[in-house]
Amino acid sequence: MVIRIVDIVSGADTADQGLAVHEVIRRALKSGGQVEVSFEVIKTATSSFANAAFAQLLSDFSLEEIKNRISVVQSTRQINDMIKICVERKSAAEKA
Repeated sequence: MVIRIVDIVSGADTADQGLAVHEVIRRALKSGGQVEVSFEVIKTATSSFANAAFAQLLSDFSLEEIKNRISVVQSTRQINDMIKICVERKSAAEKA
């Protein structure tokens, strides 16, 4: 399944936008299979967005499952790094 951020929200700037995206990603993961998240036309993402959209997934899925089942495409290095940092930081905090 391909999820285009721009089809859900206008940007990747706020926690509210992240929560809207989170719900779509969570439902897609619950239904099984691989999920591609496309940042087509989105150039940056804030930590608030990444925490709400991606790090919150750790409440329902393991870090390994998230890494294995979600692909981020049509993205920038900044967006990729932001998602990785937020997810790994939340995962480490939950283990502590």
